Amino acid sequence: MLALLLLAPLALAAPKKAPAPPPAPVVVEPPAPPPAPPDPLAERPAIGAEVPFSVKAPATAKLSNGVSVWVASASSLPLVTLVLAVPGGASLDAPGAEGVQWLTDRMLTQGAAGKDAAAFAAALEQLGASIDVSTGHTSSTVTLTTRKSELPRALDLLADAIVRPTFKKKSFARERDLAVSALAADADEPVAVATRLAWARWFGTGHPYANPTDGTVVGLRGVGVKQVKARWHEVWGADGATFTVAGDVTLVEVVPLLESRLGAAWKPGQRVLPAVPAVAPRAVRSVVVVDKPGASQTMFSLVFPGAALGTPEVAPARVGTIALGGTFTSRLNALLREKRGYTYGVRASLVALPGTGILTIGTRIRTDATGPAMADLLGELDSIQKGITPAELVKARSAYRQDLVEAMESRAGTAGSFAGWHVAGLGPASLDADLSATGATEREAVTTAMQAYDPSKVLIVLVGDLAVIKPGLEAAGVSSFEVVEPL
Repeated sequence: MLALLLLAPLALAAPKKAPAPPPAPVVVEPPAPPPAPPDPLAERPAIGAEVPFSVKAPATAKLSNGVSVWVASASSLPLVTLVLAVPGGASLDAPGAEGVQWLTDRMLTQGAAGKDAAAFAAALEQLGASIDVSTGHTSSTVTLTTRKSELPRALDLLADAIVRPTFKKKSFARERDLAVSALAADADEPVAVATRLAWARWFGTGHPYANPTDGTVVGLRGVGVKQVKARWHEVWGADGATFTVAGDVTLVEVVPLLESRLGAAWKPGQRVLPAVPAVAPRAVRSVVVVDKPGASQTMFSLVFPGAALGTPEVAPARVGTIALGGTFTSRLNALLREKRGYTYGVRASLVALPGTGILTIGTRIRTDATGPAMADLLGELDSIQKGITPAELVKARSAYRQDLVEAMESRAGTAGSFAGWHVAGLGPASLDADLSATGATEREAVTTAMQAYDPSKVLIVLVGDLAVIKPGLEAAGVSSFEVVEPL
């Protein structure tokens, strides 16, 4: 018994059998990822051949009083746009009386043939038609848009506006006050200030193209209703007038409608168009500044000599200007917007006018970057005079063609595109000839045209905070400038 008791603890103390180790984990390989879909942008698609495009010349005729009529028919929608233009525009204003033509044109829709301004507007609204008036440097235009079914009645109202305006004193005073208020508001708009000043300084006092198209505050305030009525007698006559029509109408349909309303009964005016003197080339760079303390941006407006409308120099100047600053990917945009981040955009343009023309560059630059941007801009002007690349040539010619194609897709664009050539006295095939000349322009001609972008002879107008931008301008080599007031 004792032996059993002694053996019991030994039995209890015997080691337990170790548990079996857990099984090794099974490694499961993840499934292979599916193949990536092909990147549609990895390889650029081949550019197809350019689709031929030409501008079909409008059908033409003359009314019994000699007024020229062009019609570009398009029957996609039963709508018609008509542009009536007379030569002259703001170029007819005398120094100190800027705004006479602007007010004269505005008064055409402020009552006619016994209707006051409200009744005239109501008559248009009842037809679903519109009449818009605009004043340019070289012409004044009235644009009528209407349904084809209402074209006869709409032309009745147009004829009343042109031949039988009322010139009520109350309506005149309202339009003059509105015009003065608009100009006062524009004094705080850098683009308007710079553009008006650039044209005035480039052409000089007394030149017909120096006049702001919407007048000046001093000039408008001095205009009376008698002056406006006298100007209407001079300008809104049949001599030199043109009709440019686009939409769902043919020449055979529209000529009798115009003849019965604005044919033999519409007599010539007494207008004497001013001569357009040549602008003397600048010998040195000229810089003027309008001081706007606290401005967050500086408005740049640069002007160079350009080609006159209808001359062979237009096409190469246009192509080079597009390469410089006429598209989103042009040189100036690539540098000042994309690379530097100084601006939202830059625009270079050719403004071809009868007798002369100008090349312009406009942009708004961050105030703190005014000096560096000026240095970059002047550098690009030096560079563009050396010419453009073959790729830039192709892109610029295509950009102009594309813009024209897009314009011709609408009635207003078609009528407007033809009207500028029409009122300038150029032929109905001029627009297509201009397109062809632009498409055939070669780099050598562009290089010659780009000599106009001479930074040593440019007019530069700046609107910005002078105290802030002055050191940067001086660092960029622009140390001499004139501080002026807005027009």
